[in-house]
Amino acid sequence: MLKAHLRSTAASTVVVAGLGVALLLGGTVATLLGVSVAAVQVEGPRRIEPVHPPAQQASRRLSFDDLIYQGAFRVPAESNGESFSYGGQTLAYNPVSDTLFVGSLHSKVAEVSIPSPANTTRVEELPIASVVQPFRDPADGRLRDIAEDGVILDGLLVHEGRLYGTGLIYYDAANSQRVSHFGRSLDLARADMTRMHQVGETGKAGFVAGYMATVPPEWRAALGGPAVTGQCCISIISRTSFGPGLFAWNPADLGRRDPVPATPLLYYPQQHATLGPWDGTNDIFGGTTQVAGVAIIDGTTTVLFAGRNGMGPFCYGEGTSDARKANAPGPNGQKYCYDPTSTDKGQHAFPYRLQFWAYDVNDLAAVRTGDRKPWDVRPYAVWPFELPAIGDPHPRLGAIAYDSARRRLFLTQLFGEKDGYARRPILHVFTVRER
Repeated sequence: MLKAHLRSTAASTVVVAGLGVALLLGGTVATLLGVSVAAVQVEGPRRIEPVHPPAQQASRRLSFDDLIYQGAFRVPAESNGESFSYGGQTLAYNPVSDTLFVGSLHSKVAEVSIPSPANTTRVEELPIASVVQPFRDPADGRLRDIAEDGVILDGLLVHEGRLYGTGLIYYDAANSQRVSHFGRSLDLARADMTRMHQVGETGKAGFVAGYMATVPPEWRAALGGPAVTGQCCISIISRTSFGPGLFAWNPADLGRRDPVPATPLLYYPQQHATLGPWDGTNDIFGGTTQVAGVAIIDGTTTVLFAGRNGMGPFCYGEGTSDARKANAPGPNGQKYCYDPTSTDKGQHAFPYRLQFWAYDVNDLAAVRTGDRKPWDVRPYAVWPFELPAIGDPHPRLGAIAYDSARRRLFLTQLFGEKDGYARRPILHVFTVRER
């Protein structure tokens, strides 16, 4: 059963007052302060003439109760010699055939059907999708155009009858990535992807080379494009956004304009870390925040991000499930961090929670017109949520996709189905109530 986390006697609530945001925690108010640190410079948007959003959308914000959990389903064991195990980091809904494109660990993609989800905590009772198209490399080997190694497929989108993707250098310490996006046929067996393309400014791939979503027709003029692309919270944090990031772009510009223009709508560079510092934790952002994707919900003013956020004390070091070792010296010169979910060396902030970040599209439209800065915009609400206890007691999200016709929101739970050494993703389904 889907339910919100409660902290003390009341759920954490984002309160909007003018242009400021505060968190109410158990009756006390804690103002979030940004931290300015010299880093990669990102220029603000230029002033353009306002495009006023549709009047009928003025107050149609989603509430948490508008998200209704329907159930989940599984993916097949393998296809075309490739497995779904440790996959699910990329996802796209295909409205042409009412199917989903799902990515593998090795940056390949298969297309699967969407069975009726089951609302159960028993993984064996979940229906299994069938393969529509077997695994193929959607980039036709062109991810190597980004870098020789260390590149992953990081985003998928079906738009106007074509499949689009993003590639990302996972650990780009030199911030050297230039190209990031590609487009291709929906037929995975048809090798028609010619090259990777640059979207946005040189040196800013870490802000755009990730999740993507379609912009509803009623908001395309106000936001400046038919689609959005963004990134957040990846390794080498100085090259990306300290919180959800989003840029408007036109996928049809691939191959026609170089670089493809990207209009900033929302991002938080290191020198404008409005939502909080990387080496900290709060209800909105911290060093362990992960954003899985975004959906702009048609018929509303809500831009919805989904992901995971650490709520415990920030700690950088070796993870351990032994609470007695917490803060003691570790084997590689780093201290131990209590985190029963991960033994990796890196940032930790156990416990973690899944959450939605809800932004108002009018605020993003004001950024496009130059009336606001991208880093001045804050979410109007943050909604912690739980998924049914299937597989992993500490679930992680991989990606999200949205079906606007049926108002279905799909989320991949990474490593959800354990089968021997395999760890396959589970797909969860929400419906969005019409407002």
